[in-house]
Amino acid sequence: MRIGLIQTRGIGDIVIALPIAAWHLRQGHEVLWPVDAQWLPFLQAAAPQVSFLPVDAALRGTLAYMLDEPRRLLQAQGCDKIVSLYSYVNGRADLVEPRLASSLKFDEYKYAVAGVPFAEKWALQLVRDRPAEQRLIERLRLGGPYAVVHDQGSNFRFDIQIPAAVSAQLQVVRIEPLTANPFDWIGVLEGASMLAMIDSCFSNLVEQMDLGRNRHFFLRSAVGFTPVFRNAWTFY
Repeated sequence: MRIGLIQTRGIGDIVIALPIAAWHLRQGHEVLWPVDAQWLPFLQAAAPQVSFLPVDAALRGTLAYMLDEPRRLLQAQGCDKIVSLYSYVNGRADLVEPRLASSLKFDEYKYAVAGVPFAEKWALQLVRDRPAEQRLIERLRLGGPYAVVHDQGSNFRFDIQIPAAVSAQLQVVRIEPLTANPFDWIGVLEGASMLAMIDSCFSNLVEQMDLGRNRHFFLRSAVGFTPVFRNAWTFY
């Protein structure tokens, strides 16, 4: 079967949903997935078995970007089944499964509508670019124990301050746009002695791949739009 997934953005939501594609691939299906064209290169490299299709970034902020263009692309590819993973579309309650959307968290919803066991969320596996990860480690001059801070997302900022007693013991690294591929940070996250993060693709990578130690999460959303965490975090 040829299965199409609709989740054009954001990177964090795509990271959450990547195991859905992997599960369908293991069942012998082909998976096609329209995504923002600017992100397609690193997504295709990280999940090469998925057929990612480019959606014009100029359409951002429109229903065409989120749903209409992805659906058109998938229909043109002859998909046997198309699944929209959005649990909320502004002003369009008819575009979601209302009973599931009202009862489940948004990440649970994605797995439920796709017919995939939710435990698969923590089976995330990516093809890692180890040389790129190492280049970033060297650029940051990580020579001892360190803490990673991520406090600036695409539409949210939380001013995370590391106590002086901690920064005296750990080098503090703040995630910045030093690379076009967010997955280049996996090696940095993996080696961290402490993580302080907002809700983002980076915290999703940490949670789903069980990266780093001593994890701290700074909340930004109500319960329905905060991902499910099963690994050890302290919440603020």
